[in-house]
Amino acid sequence: MKGVFVALAVASLYACGGGGGGSTAPNNPPPNGNTPPPSGGISVSNNTFSPGTKTVAVGTTVSWSWNTCSGDPYYGQTCVAHSVTFDDGITSPTQDQGTFNRQFNTAGTFNYHCSVHGSAMAGSITVQ
Repeated sequence: MKGVFVALAVASLYACGGGGGGSTAPNNPPPNGNTPPPSGGISVSNNTFSPGTKTVAVGTTVSWSWNTCSGDPYYGQTCVAHSVTFDDGITSPTQDQGTFNRQFNTAGTFNYHCSVHGSAMAGSITVQ
């Protein structure tokens, strides 16, 4: 009878992943540092704003979300810092994660670029 209990205990251990090469990785990997852009928002990726141009109505708030991290969240990632710097002087922090919002209360074209990458990484908002 004692042998039956031992056999059941060993079988239970293997069935629950306690042996036999079961995975120890969690089911849900940790966040990778990227922030999905909100609906109608702009993604700040490595060396690009997507979309690069956008037309909005007066009074609209536009959101930029940083999506610059690459690599494995378990073994190390690289996140690249960028900014949203407008020609009129309004700027986001230089950051590698997070979001930035700006409300546009007057009509016109608002050009912006990344302070790190200059005109190689630029965009514009047209407000009508």
